[in-house]
Formats: sequence, structure tokens, C-alpha cells
Amino acid sequence: MRLDVLIAGGGISGLSALHFIRRLKPELSVRLFEAESRLGGTIGTDHEEGYSFDWGPNGFLDREPLTLRLCEELGLDDQLERAGSNVTNRYILRRGKLRAVPMSPLKFLLSDILPLSGKLRVLMEPLSKARTDDDESIYDFAGRRIGKQAADYLVQPMVSGVYGGVAERLSLKACFPVMREMEDEYGSLFKAMIAKAREAKARGKKSGGPGGPGGWLTSFHGGLYKLVERCHELYTDHITTGTGIVSVAGNNDGYDVKLTDGTTVDARHVILATPSYRTADIVKQTSEPLASVLSKIPYAPIAVVCQGFHASNVRRDLDGFGFLVPAKERRRILGSIWTSSIFVDRAPEGYVQFRTMVGGDGDHASVGLSDDELIEIVTSDLDKIIGLSGRASIVKLYRWQYGIPQFRAGHPAVMAEIEEHLSCHPGLHLSGNAYYGIGLNDCVRQSYKVVESI
Repeated sequence: MRLDVLIAGGGISGLSALHFIRRLKPELSVRLFEAESRLGGTIGTDHEEGYSFDWGPNGFLDREPLTLRLCEELGLDDQLERAGSNVTNRYILRRGKLRAVPMSPLKFLLSDILPLSGKLRVLMEPLSKARTDDDESIYDFAGRRIGKQAADYLVQPMVSGVYGGVAERLSLKACFPVMREMEDEYGSLFKAMIAKAREAKARGKKSGGPGGPGGWLTSFHGGLYKLVERCHELYTDHITTGTGIVSVAGNNDGYDVKLTDGTTVDARHVILATPSYRTADIVKQTSEPLASVLSKIPYAPIAVVCQGFHASNVRRDLDGFGFLVPAKERRRILGSIWTSSIFVDRAPEGYVQFRTMVGGDGDHASVGLSDDELIEIVTSDLDKIIGLSGRASIVKLYRWQYGIPQFRAGHPAVMAEIEEHLSCHPGLHLSGNAYYGIGLNDCVRQSYKVVESI
């Protein structure tokens, strides 16, 4: 078989690459190969007993035009579901009690999320020292700019909630480049936010926070897997499941791609949208140095425990998105999302759904826990924090041993090295959440750039 483009991997990166090729360059012959019998990677949705359970990610922020364009071109724009308004109510556990995350300067001053000394230190942010480390950790940056108490109770839990990571290990430059740029340009996050708010107001738009542009959590009616199902439906003639990639080796006019069924495909371009550790194995024949660098990107394990309870068995009013747990609180769970309070029809009438995360880069031992142990940890912690009685009406558990790539300090240098090796192999492309961003929007954006370059 001779192809213009071969895509390895049927997660959102591979599927969006396939879509953009068919839309932008339909003259190219293309086929996507997925080793598993199903598409989607960590994206999946189970429908049981009136519940909808997302396996991994449960949505995306509607701030990326390319993702919205993808949804529109797939004919899914009328299926988009924006999170309810109470999604803005978010909580942090401090001293065993849930504290509301203040969403305005005045609310911050009046809140109990930090002691007075911590609030005063945050207000001194414009007077903070300049950085001395080019690739500073997120925790060091936060501690330097807004103080250790804010770093421990505002930044660290946010990092574990998004990246499943440890703030002391992750690279600010790789994870939150906007924060780095704001400090470099304005010398202060406060000054930068004020300036950006003025610019946005002048344009009639709403500005985001230090983490990046604003956005609203969005999914699809019935769950995120609808995006994958639609791609499969439209492009089934260009997709092969149950067949993976063994290796890629250069030839005179492209690459010989060996498949797990023993056949070899000749392709001018190869897009490897597989996890970086798998990609490392695939490219060994082409470039040992590239394989070696790809192997340096670590992953954190994550277990997602979904539980359904009758609303009468929950003592606390579930009036928001959910909560995150700082490491200093010494709980095993990273946080819990109140799914049925965010999206409609995710639980039967009179019932609620929790999505609770265990593991992360600070808890690799969680991989060795049994299902019963994980469920007991989650149920016990939820009971202490929000109050539970009775048994869950349903429990679904999803384990990801290689759950979330970790952009640790040094990741920008790793990416520079990967790009240098790739430049020696024209026609070989990488896409996925291990490189320039872990979110769905990041994957779509990276795949679009790859397709543009072909």
C-alpha cells in the first residue's frame, strides 16, 4: 500500500489530524491506524442506569477557535453543551473544610481561603523579586510572586487538578507560558492583568487570568465521546482499528511503516499521534537519539472513580464545580468534580454523580491499589469532606497507568532537542498531549499545525 499520509493513533490528536487532512487537502491519500479495537484513547463515555460517565477528560474550554471549527465541520455544533453557571463556584479544602475560591479581588480579601498574612503577601506581588532561573518550577514562581501560603493552597492544588502533577517539579515555562510572558513584559502579574483587562475592554472582550485566555467548560450532550463517534462515522473508510504501528524506517521517498499484522505500508508522510513512550519505540529504527529524548517525558498515573448517590445521601449542597485538595491536607484524593451539577442528564432524577481523582505524580503507589482500596479511599475522603450516608448506587472506575504527561523542569529543552532531531527527518511528524499542552484544545491545535506543514 502506498499512502501520502499515514496517521498512527486514534485519539483526539490522530482523529483531528485526519479531519483536517480530509478538509484541507482532500487530494492526499490518508489512513489512520489504531492498535486498539476502539478509537478515542482516554476519551470515552459509558451510559449505565441513567448515568453518563466520562473515562478521562470531561470537556474542553471553548476558547480555541480550531476546536470550535472542528465541532462545526463535524456537524456537532448543535450538540455542544456548555457547563451550567454554577461552574464558577469552586472550592479548596483547607483545614478539613471547603473554602470558596474567590473570583474577584474584593472576594479574595473577604474570604477565609488564606489567613491574613497570606492575603497580605499576595497583595505585595508587584514588589516581588525578579526571577533568576530560566526554567523555574511553578511552585518556585508562585512562592516568589505571591508567597508560600498561596502557592500551597491556591496554586499547588490547581496544578494537581489539571496536570496530576507536583508543582515543585513542573516547568512554568512549559505549563503556563502566559504567566512567564506576563512577568517578563510587565514585571508583575497584577500589572499585567490590569493592562490586559483594559485592552480587552477596549476590544469589547473579556480577558483571561494569569493562566491564559478565558473560556467556558464545554462538552456534548451525552458526553465527550460523541466527538470521537462522529469522527469514526464520517471517516470510517480511512480508519483501521485493531492494527498498530511497530516501526518506521526511512526509504528513498518517505517511510516504510511496519504494522502489527505483519504488513508494511509505504508513506510519504507519517504523523505519530501516539503517546511519547510508544512513539519512542516506533522511531528507534529511524533515529535512536530521537527515541532516547522522547523516552525522557514522564507520565503520572491517574485513577478516576465515578460514583452515583441519591441526593438525600449527600449532606452538602453541591452548588458548584467541585473541589481540589492541597497536598498539605494529607488526603489521598486530588479532588472531586460534581459532574451532575455541571452538565445536565449525567445522573438520573434525584441522584448525583461525583468524579474523584486519585494518584498523580506525587502518588505513583496508587497504581498498586486494588479497585476496592481505591473505592474505599474515595468514599472515606468524600464522607469526611462533604458528608455521605448509605452506599453508592453505582461505581465506575477508570485506571490510567500512563495518565498525564508531566512537563517537568527542562521540558522546553527536551522539546527543542526533539524538534532538532525531527528536522533531520522530513515527513515525520509528532502530535499529541506530551509536547506542547495536555488539553484537548492543545492536541487539536498541534494536529492542525502538522497538517498545515504537509
